[in-house]
Amino acid sequence: MTTFEIVLLTGLIVLIGHLIKGFSGFASALFAIPLLALFLDIRFVVPVFLLFDLIGGAIMTIQNRRFIQWRTTFVLLAGLAIGTVIGTYCLVSFGTKTLRRVFGAVVILFAIKILIWDNDEVRKQISSLWAPVSGFIGGCTGGMFGLNGPPLVLYLARRLTDRRIFRATLYGIFFIDACYRLILYSASGLIGMNVAKFALYLTPFLLVGLFLGSRLHAKINENIFRKAIASILVVTGLLLVL
Repeated sequence: MTTFEIVLLTGLIVLIGHLIKGFSGFASALFAIPLLALFLDIRFVVPVFLLFDLIGGAIMTIQNRRFIQWRTTFVLLAGLAIGTVIGTYCLVSFGTKTLRRVFGAVVILFAIKILIWDNDEVRKQISSLWAPVSGFIGGCTGGMFGLNGPPLVLYLARRLTDRRIFRATLYGIFFIDACYRLILYSASGLIGMNVAKFALYLTPFLLVGLFLGSRLHAKINENIFRKAIASILVVTGLLLVL
């Protein structure tokens, strides 16, 4: 593929990923990074998406700041701080083939979780003692693959019943964690001019996706939407593993 074709294809994936984020509050990386990892180096894709998290996170956090539950945010961030260091070390240290296969397995597990357990009938209240654990796991998967969302969502969905507070709190956590990962990735040599330029080229796709997702928030059946995304992720995860 030519550079133009790569940018166009990547831009479409980024647009859809951020449409999902604007709609649900999360899952942009969960959708987009596995697809991008099929034809781009995962050590390149994850830092690019980190810059997206900073841009999109700043926008969504400012817009929804009055709904953020800060006490819950800080407890989760305590676990994230430790896990993200471990995840970043693994991203720098492991070989590309190993990372792809581990990543594929993680994606499949998250997709199965959405397909089987992500419904109102099985959601039960969870103890706040699980917050640091969820944050730690999210930090590990976030530092390694840019996927800190699923463990955090699994916890917050059982603690925050108001949908606006749930989405806003996720936005706040993602943005603060992205700032933290920027420091770690920069110190590890994962972010350079090539990453910054590629992210800049794709920023318009990000903004359009967030705008469309926010507009579609109240117009699409969320359960059907998530099941469709999960099905795509299962297939993508298998391609990464194989």
